[in-house]
Amino acid sequence: MLSVAAFLLLFAQYNCFLILPRHNYTKEVLYPLTSDTPRNYGKIPIYFDWRDYDAVSPVKNQWHCAACWAFSVVANIESHRRIYLKSVDVLSEQFLIDCDTKQNGCAFGSILQSFANIVSVFGGVLRDKDYPGYSDRQEKCRWYPSIGDSSHHMSPRPHPVPVIGFKRVESDEKVMAAYLYTYGPLSAAINSESMARYTKGIDEPTVENCNPKNLNHAVLIVGYSVYVDETGKKTPYWVIKNSWGTEWGENGYYYLVRGRNACGIASDVSFAYVA
Repeated sequence: MLSVAAFLLLFAQYNCFLILPRHNYTKEVLYPLTSDTPRNYGKIPIYFDWRDYDAVSPVKNQWHCAACWAFSVVANIESHRRIYLKSVDVLSEQFLIDCDTKQNGCAFGSILQSFANIVSVFGGVLRDKDYPGYSDRQEKCRWYPSIGDSSHHMSPRPHPVPVIGFKRVESDEKVMAAYLYTYGPLSAAINSESMARYTKGIDEPTVENCNPKNLNHAVLIVGYSVYVDETGKKTPYWVIKNSWGTEWGENGYYYLVRGRNACGIASDVSFAYVA
């Protein structure tokens, strides 16, 4: 059974409770494919952004439903399908919110548990066009794995787009950058306290105003770079896709200082394998 650390997001409109995994989350639960740490990760580019390669789907808005976990996971899978399959299908968060019974819909959820359920229970995620649209609340599941289910309402039964595995990434920001560059965007847990105050620029929160242990939100890391000011001072940062709509932050994106585990961004990181 997973340990639960639930924290209320201060930005009340977008509250999100997140279940955090044990440090010894097992390989059997993770269903990883064979994939070692990228070699020569010290030689990655200084700048890399998957948006430059049309590998990031549009920013969405979770509104009042505390399902940040579903938005992060779906955004991750959408990006990896763009990279590896050249597919721009929009996938359904509502499907996960309604049908993943090991999560708790709009109450709370887990990034890693969601990946595990997608692989082992569903075999993938439904396209948005194959499931009723986002409703900002949890509904009764309207997809059934058995054609013969007496409560079956859809004909023909839509099939999920395949997700065949996922991997948890080491809590090291150099390694994270290497994985992002080598494989694609990364889902990550974060303390959203500083995000609640964010408007633009590179956010450099302190431990005092954004405790890295209080992880309560889920996002997608899509790039990294280094800002150099007029004095020559360098500030490395992450490019983060959020799920609070395009009017929040910089067109829905968040730029967070990199290299100091700001707001716990390196604490719980993973990505999907698609086919």
